[in-house]
Amino acid sequence: MEIKTQYNTLILILFLVLMVYVLRKMTNENKSKGKGINENSTCENPDFPEVLINARDCRGSIIDENRVMSLGNYGCDVVVLQQRLNKLEQINILSPSGFFDCTTLEKLRRVKEVGQISLSNFQAEEQIGMDSFKPMANYNTQRYMDVEQI
Repeated sequence: MEIKTQYNTLILILFLVLMVYVLRKMTNENKSKGKGINENSTCENPDFPEVLINARDCRGSIIDENRVMSLGNYGCDVVVLQQRLNKLEQINILSPSGFFDCTTLEKLRRVKEVGQISLSNFQAEEQIGMDSFKPMANYNTQRYMDVEQI
C-alpha cells in the first residue's frame, strides 16, 4: 500500500511539473503575439481612419505626454513621437504622418528597445517638438509648436 501511495505521489508531481511547463510556454507565446504582429514576427499595419494628420495641423494642439502610444494609435502626439525618434536616429527618417504604423514601431524598437511609449519617457536631451518642454506629473498643457512670432 505504501509503495502505491509513493507511486501516485510521483505521478501527481510529474503531472504538475508538466502543467507548469505547458502554462509557461503558452504565456510566453501570448506575450510575443502583440497587436499587429503575426506568428512570423512580421508587422501588419492596422486600418487607420481616413484622416489627414500633419505637423502644421498639429500646431497649437494640446499634447498629453503621459498617453501610452502603441501600434494603431494616431494623432498629434504620434507626430511628436516620430519627430523625436528621427532626432535620436537620423537614418531611415520617418515621415511625420501621425499614424503609429509598423515603420514607427520598428524605429521605436531600434531606438528605445520598447514596443510602446509615452512622450514623458524621453529624456530632456531627446525632446523635440515642444518649446521649453518641462515634464509634469499628469498632463502637459503646453501646445505643440507654440512659438512666438518675431
